[in-house]
Amino acid sequence: MKSTFAMVFFLTLAICLLSTVTSAQAVPAWQNNTAYKVGDLVTFNGQEYKCQIAHTSQADWTPDVAHSLWLLIQAGTPDFSVAATPAQQSVTAGGAASYTVSMAAQSGFTGTITLSVTGLPTGATARFSPSTISTSGSSTLTISTASSTGAGNSSLTITAQSGNLSHSVTVTLSVNTPTPDFTMAVSPASQTVSVGASTTYAVSVTAVNGFSGTVSLSVTGLPAGVAASFSPASVAASGSSTLTVSSSATTPAGAATLVVAGAGGGINHSTAVTLNVGGVQPSGSTGTIHFHLLLGVSTGPQDSLTLDGDNYTDLIMSNMIGGVMYGHMIQEYAPIPGVQFNKDYLYGSLMGQLLQENISTQEYQAGTNLIDPGTDQQAVMATGQGGPYQINNYAVDLVAGGTAPAGHSLINYIAIQKNIGFTIANAANQFNQPTPQSFNNKFYGPMLTAYFHYNDFVSLNVIGKAVDGAFTPPWQPQYDQAVNNFVNLPNSFLDIILNEAYNQGFYGGLVAQSSKQGATANAATVAAVNSYSTVFGNTSTFVQYPYQVHYYLDQMYDNPIPTTSATTLVTPTNHILFSMNTLANVFSNVFQTLAHSDGTSPSQFFTATQAQNAFNSALAANGVSTTATLDLSNAADRAKIFAVIDTAISNLETAGGMKFNATTTSQL
Repeated sequence: MKSTFAMVFFLTLAICLLSTVTSAQAVPAWQNNTAYKVGDLVTFNGQEYKCQIAHTSQADWTPDVAHSLWLLIQAGTPDFSVAATPAQQSVTAGGAASYTVSMAAQSGFTGTITLSVTGLPTGATARFSPSTISTSGSSTLTISTASSTGAGNSSLTITAQSGNLSHSVTVTLSVNTPTPDFTMAVSPASQTVSVGASTTYAVSVTAVNGFSGTVSLSVTGLPAGVAASFSPASVAASGSSTLTVSSSATTPAGAATLVVAGAGGGINHSTAVTLNVGGVQPSGSTGTIHFHLLLGVSTGPQDSLTLDGDNYTDLIMSNMIGGVMYGHMIQEYAPIPGVQFNKDYLYGSLMGQLLQENISTQEYQAGTNLIDPGTDQQAVMATGQGGPYQINNYAVDLVAGGTAPAGHSLINYIAIQKNIGFTIANAANQFNQPTPQSFNNKFYGPMLTAYFHYNDFVSLNVIGKAVDGAFTPPWQPQYDQAVNNFVNLPNSFLDIILNEAYNQGFYGGLVAQSSKQGATANAATVAAVNSYSTVFGNTSTFVQYPYQVHYYLDQMYDNPIPTTSATTLVTPTNHILFSMNTLANVFSNVFQTLAHSDGTSPSQFFTATQAQNAFNSALAANGVSTTATLDLSNAADRAKIFAVIDTAISNLETAGGMKFNATTTSQL
């Protein structure tokens, strides 16, 4: 009897224990888009939760944050996980490769994670961006190899350390031996020749990775009646040649695309240049720029600028100078230097913004220094309006989040502080004051707007980082990944992301969406994002804004623009002529509104002499005559205009002993 009772007892106990184990093992992981009822148990990040309110789960209602829906009933030990992708990268010696390192908090972990890597091949260096992660997030590891780095596979150990917690992950870097090659460049990109005359281009061949062959040169695309010759006809390894192009009396006037090719050692390269024959440049700007419309929605533009007579040319000049300054500062941003972008669109974005955001730019008169001279336009100068460019929150520190300047407010930038119209001492109350009159100045206003957009660029990178209190804003980590990707992506769509940040705001959703595209973008992505088909017919002004800017600039640049559909295009025939004498004068007036300082001494305005010397030196450095007239609507001329302005800005940085993106928290 006792034996039977004992057997029943132990059998019952075993069944209970088995039931308990089975029950513990049966607690499922939380899943998105799943219906849960009261009492349901789930696990999430190593912790067990019980459902308190019946609901269908959503991606942003995870148990660790949706405390009204879930009750924590079993907590694990705080920890984190680390992963790296891809598992293997290949790079040619002298190049760079990147990995994405991701950390995920578990069981309530809240520490700061420091990253390091070992196992680098000889000559290689590593950089994490960012180098630390708070709680959860991702970092881009960039491995830069040297030309001397040997071929082979290296096992890299990435270590994530937080206090006594340490986790590692291994990835492979494959370094390949560089292939002998050569590069070829032809300058200038465009030449103009009269019928019956001749002109020349300089052809440069540079050996790469030990190339030692002979490169034979040729040219195709010559118009009728044009002869060409190279001297010399071939180049051994590295060297230069002069291409002479001679037209005849029978050569038709017009533009032709010449393709200059080099062949040697089984390798072929080519580059295209433009030959303008018999072109007669107009004596002044001509054409019309239409603006104020929704692409594919409006029946037509509401307003226009008539370019004939050059009433708007100096205003366009000052905006392009401000736009080049905008791009210049982005490329000098220390945490991520050398970011690439579409210069036509980013440099021109201030002019596009003025056309779209201002009430009636067509009322501008060249005889005044005011962008908006009319009394009917003064609404833009009211409290909180931010002037003709509508930079409404100009008095806000975008990182600190308040109206007191803490390092990321416009007044913190040394160059514009002296002329901004208020001081550090009263900046916190500027939000309830009328917009300062300096915002309406045609020389200072565009430059102020350039700094406004640059401050957006910086703030999007800084907000949420450890120094700011450590949280992950909705555009991260995609924004940092996109900007890092853009370092190696020519003509990226950075201008679109920053115009979305300006027009909709950081938290509106478009910045995060476009940043996600930018994180993995290639040339095909850029073409797709820039296509008018992306927004044609969309009624959202936020979605349309960056493309409205493109539309206005494409008219100025004589690029195809959509008409009745996104793919029904017409090419404008505008000419916006920049006399170098006039551009030099506008450049001088612009920079006399800006100041320089060593950061402690009182700031001083740049002088007319400093500005003129900087501009003249830039003309010489870029091979442009002081008496030249360049057409902003011509791609080759436009590139020269931008290069001259950018060089002149660098010259002024040297003269003033200060980078233009320098900041201060003091009133200088």
